[in-house]
Amino acid sequence: MVDNGIFGPLNSLTEAFYYDKRDLEFYSIHMADFLLLNDDFTLNESAGSSYSDNIARLIADRICRQDAGDKDIVEIDRLEVDSRKSIMGEFVKGIHDEKLLPILQQRIKNQDGTQRFDFYFGMEATDKIKEDWQRLKNESLIPIIDRFLDSNEIALEQSRVWDIGNDFHIDLDLT
Repeated sequence: MVDNGIFGPLNSLTEAFYYDKRDLEFYSIHMADFLLLNDDFTLNESAGSSYSDNIARLIADRICRQDAGDKDIVEIDRLEVDSRKSIMGEFVKGIHDEKLLPILQQRIKNQDGTQRFDFYFGMEATDKIKEDWQRLKNESLIPIIDRFLDSNEIALEQSRVWDIGNDFHIDLDLT
């Protein structure tokens, strides 16, 4: 859940992630979703999408509510670059492979928040090292997630993740 779930902002700069206290649901708004709306947050008649009408209306509702400052919409902030680098640095302390160590140190330096919070291991790392990284990353993120949930009074047991799939398209009639 850490990698794809409520801390999705770690993974994407084209989406913003939220929790809707009214609907008890984690969700994301893709930057392309704004093309569905007119300036007054009504559905744009010249925009078509693969979303069902209900989904398009829910997206419009959530964008409108967030813009209006609805307290039931909670934005999920991205993990700060310094926090990412700190967690990555903690992992690197346990690496003794002389070939792998400088590669990972360079990847920490390159971490600027514009890419996924990961090392992008290739063939240079063993499966054990990859598993150790996932374990440390998850263990490091759990307290951050718990603080977020507590401070926003979110009960995971009652919540769900809004999943509308990965394939969607939006078509605009620009004529």
